[in-house]
Amino acid sequence: MENSLLQNRLKELRKELNLTQEEVAKKIGLTKSAYGYYEQGKTVPDAYMLSNLAKIFDVSTDYLLGRTLVRKHIDTVAAHRVNPHKDLPEEAQEQLNDYIEFLMNKYKK
Repeated sequence: MENSLLQNRLKELRKELNLTQEEVAKKIGLTKSAYGYYEQGKTVPDAYMLSNLAKIFDVSTDYLLGRTLVRKHIDTVAAHRVNPHKDLPEEAQEQLNDYIEFLMNKYKK
């Protein structure tokens, strides 16, 4: 893991949320200087602290660590629900689409 990427992402995300180092530190139960060391690259957060930081910044730990450019992964189950009926026969898919359209029209505001 490249520390400079982690420290840059921590700083960037904190600034995006208009938070001070002290505010982030308080949210994760650290002193301002202890959190500041993360942004300066003097120390590296452990797995537990990394998880807490990811929650605060609403990103994945992989994003914080520079393993991905995607900030947050779509839940695996949700990703599979994008088109859950693709394995149904064509006629059943059409019926399902018609029913979805019916419900959407019924509950339009």
